Amino acid sequence: MKALGLLLIGLAALAACSASSDGSGACTEVPVFNSSFANYHSWTSYSFDGPAIASSPHTSGPRREYLSQKPAHGATSFPVGTIIVKEIGAPPASQDSVFAMVKVGCDYDSDGAENWEWYELKVDASGAPSILWDGPAPPPGMTYSGFSCNPCHAAAKANDYVQTPSACTGDCPLQLSSF
Repeated sequence: MKALGLLLIGLAALAACSASSDGSGACTEVPVFNSSFANYHSWTSYSFDGPAIASSPHTSGPRREYLSQKPAHGATSFPVGTIIVKEIGAPPASQDSVFAMVKVGCDYDSDGAENWEWYELKVDASGAPSILWDGPAPPPGMTYSGFSCNPCHAAAKANDYVQTPSACTGDCPLQLSSF
């Protein structure tokens, strides 16, 4: 019961705390905890088996993406607090590479994918995720299959730094014009 209470507090903090001013002119980034990723399998999901984005290690083979909240119709960016989780490989997730991006706001990573923070998650056999690393880039020795996140996501600046499959036509998942 205590864990559920902490989960609800974490989710409430994530939902309530967005990039905003506290009257002092300071911006407060969205806080992110292990509990922020809890139950991500219940979020809106998209599955891909199709062509990979050229030169991108995490878009080949079967993959599933989970979106915590959809942007408003006609939005030009994802809302602060949005979480996108990507599982790469055949299920179950505990055997996959699991990565995430969280829109934390406050011009975070202003030299890269502005407002977004990167995460690698470990999902245990019960499905509970925990954060292995986070930041504007993977830490030394923890690169993303030898790649850094910002260079590839910079190519998707027009879609608020969120990549979509290059071969996507029509209703492209996670493409702002689709919402």
